[in-house]
This record gives sequence, structure tokens and C-alpha cells, in this order.
Amino acid sequence: MNACRTERGSFALRAIACTALGLGIEPVLADDDDGDDDVLELIGIVRDFLPSHPDFDVVPPQGYGQYMWNVATTLGEHGRPVYVGGGFKVQQHARDDSGRDICWTLYDQARGDSPAVAGNPDDGSVESAESFDEWFRDIPGVNMSMLHTVAGSRQDDGEYDDMYEINIPQFYPIDGMLLGNDSNHNRFFTYVIVAEFEYDADADYQMYFKSDDDAWLFIDGLMVADLGGINGSSEQWIELDRLDLVDGQTYRMRLLKTDRSDASCRFHLVTDVPLRGVLPPTILAMFD
Repeated sequence: MNACRTERGSFALRAIACTALGLGIEPVLADDDDGDDDVLELIGIVRDFLPSHPDFDVVPPQGYGQYMWNVATTLGEHGRPVYVGGGFKVQQHARDDSGRDICWTLYDQARGDSPAVAGNPDDGSVESAESFDEWFRDIPGVNMSMLHTVAGSRQDDGEYDDMYEINIPQFYPIDGMLLGNDSNHNRFFTYVIVAEFEYDADADYQMYFKSDDDAWLFIDGLMVADLGGINGSSEQWIELDRLDLVDGQTYRMRLLKTDRSDASCRFHLVTDVPLRGVLPPTILAMFD
């Protein structure tokens, strides 16, 4: 049985289907036989936390903003990110020759990029590697999870012409569910999406993600966006031709996002990559 909090001070017992991606069970591709080429739908896992968790409902000692280099540049066991610490508050993200923010891992002086500028050392308001390890897996008594789908459409004009855009300025996917609202929203959660795509070397694929709070993107297990931080809306572009991808091969993308503050939460993804959502299997989980 699960304990589902309908109010932050009380629990009601009920059974709920929760996800097993955090247990290392391999997900499968979602069925898109009836899909629309002009619509992008991505299914992910939301994990709800109580504000008493040491990494949630916190104010960074150096103030709200972006923090980089605290997460390993490669995914760990079961495709989860690994906290390594030793990071910095961001003074300036790396930028491409058009002035767009990019991840420091993609910086290439030969392409005319500007390097990232680090500020003072900061751990990104993460208590420890052990507490961070709880963010993206199911742990009875620590979090509760459910599936949630985000959707957008291919744009036919404007800045993102012929690109898919999923823009949710107020991203609160579990209001009134799981552990329940702590105020006007159910805050303090993580969200992870897994998707696959076939790489076309001639397509000039790009991705853009804007988030508040933390977000990281990995392609083929390598970090391509580092948007760590609390209440500091930040964005980065990813040009896939910067990666060592092979034409015609299928690759996996993982997008990981959090809401760790009582301020607004944003989800904004733009891409022309033909992503196909990966459906995680479900299990019966518990909250004690």
C-alpha cells in the first residue's frame, strides 16, 4: 500500500502504480503508430518529495542562480546522474559564436565559442552525493512517483520555425496528487524524460532547453546541458554536430529537471530532433 498525502500534514493509504526506471529496469519505446508528425509527446517520471528533504525548500548560501560542474559529465549506474561536487556559481555560461549559451562541456574554441566564467565555489545546495542519489529513483518513505506526459507542436513561423516547442511557463504536473500541495502548488519534485532518435548527419539538429530550477541533458550518456541551480531561470543550446555521433545510429537522450524552491517552475524545450518517447515500466511502490 502507498501512503498518499492529500494534505502536507496527513496521509491516506491507497495503492498507486509507480515507475521502476530508478530500479534499473529497461524502459521500452512508446507506441506511436497513431502519432502526428507535427506533435511531440514525451512521457516522463515525476517524483514528489517532502520539503523536509535536505536538498529541497532551500536557499543557496550565495543566493539564487545557476551552479555548474557539480554533476559528473557521464551518467552513472542505471542511467542516473552522479553528484561529484566541487562546482561553482556561474558568472557566465559558455557561448557559441552567435552569443547563445551552451554547456561548458561543448565549448570549442575553434568554432568561435566563448568559455564559461566560474564564480565562487559552491555545491549547488546539495547536502551530499547520497542525498542527490535519491532524486531520480523510487525510494519508499522518501518520495512517490507517477508518469506524466508533456506535449508540444511543430512551429510554422517565428523564432522556432519548423521546430517542435514544448513551453510550460508554470510547470506543476502533480498539483493535488502524490504527496499533495504544500501551498498553492505541489512543489519539490524531480522529472526525468528518456527519448530516442536516429541521428541524421545532414540534418543540422539542435536542441534548446530553459529551466527553473535545475536541469541536465545527456545524449549517449554524455552531458550536453548543465543548468544546475535554484530559482535561476537559465537556458542552453545544443548543436548535435558537436557530438561524436554516427549517421544512421540510434541514440538515447535523458532530460532531468527539478523544482526545489517555492518560486516558479518552468519547462521549455525546443528541438528539430525527431525524438521518440521511451515508456518506463510500472511497479507498485510504497510510501511509508
